[in-house]
Amino acid sequence: MKLLLVRHGEASFNASTNAQRPLTQQGIRAVEQQIANAAIPWADFSALWASPYLRAQQTAQLIQSRLEEQSLPLALQTHKAITPHGELTQVQDFLLTQPQTGIILVTHQPLVSGLIGQFCHADPYLGEPMMPASMALLEGEIAAAACMRLTQLEHP
Repeated sequence: MKLLLVRHGEASFNASTNAQRPLTQQGIRAVEQQIANAAIPWADFSALWASPYLRAQQTAQLIQSRLEEQSLPLALQTHKAITPHGELTQVQDFLLTQPQTGIILVTHQPLVSGLIGQFCHADPYLGEPMMPASMALLEGEIAAAACMRLTQLEHP
């Protein structure tokens, strides 16, 4: 299984709620540059999931558009468990039910670092720090505690 964890791009604080914070222009540029320059095996992915928060949706839409340009269309789906303070066990349980072997999750800190720590070290506090627009590629048999390894880390 390949799991690409993507932290959304830089977001504005100019919104009435945290969930409604949009990407800044710099955030959009950073995501676009990451998608274009990162050596991610995009053809290996068959599912694209994002947090319902606006900034994650916008980041996922940028990924989706770029993949469509490469004739790699993916439907964008939303999952409420991958918000900033989502529960690791809920995300793991969700991933274990997915039939795809290549999944992209667009999410937030601190969840994204917690997922790396949990899936690679069985400790959510050992995950790599993820900046806005960072991408982490994990590979392993299943998305479970200490069952994956971090094979690629891309920061803007």
